[in-house]
Amino acid sequence: MIKILISIAVAASLLSACGGLNQFRLDVQQGNVIDPVQVAQIQPGMTPQQVRFLMGSPQLEPAFRADDRWDYVYYRRPGFGSTERQRVTVHFDNGVVSHVDADIPQPVALDEHPVDRDND
Repeated sequence: MIKILISIAVAASLLSACGGLNQFRLDVQQGNVIDPVQVAQIQPGMTPQQVRFLMGSPQLEPAFRADDRWDYVYYRRPGFGSTERQRVTVHFDNGVVSHVDADIPQPVALDEHPVDRDND
């Protein structure tokens, strides 16, 4: 009887030790990868064909209303860490771009971080 209790206790402790290990989680990416440099190239007056050539096909295109808005959405959830969401909405008026709403990080220009070579 004591051998059974000891073996149950050992098995329970071994199983509980495995619960603390981190499991592998896949990165989940969905939507259009949004490049801030490409978004900056979208200018008022561009045609939908020019925007499609620059950015690719939009993730969300209206099905039942006028073609006045394209949504580019990007979602990335790494296995561990915080979720990244980016969204760009291109608004059209009379068949040309009227304005762009973007919720993305801005690109850093190379000139903003000069290299100090005096501290070698």
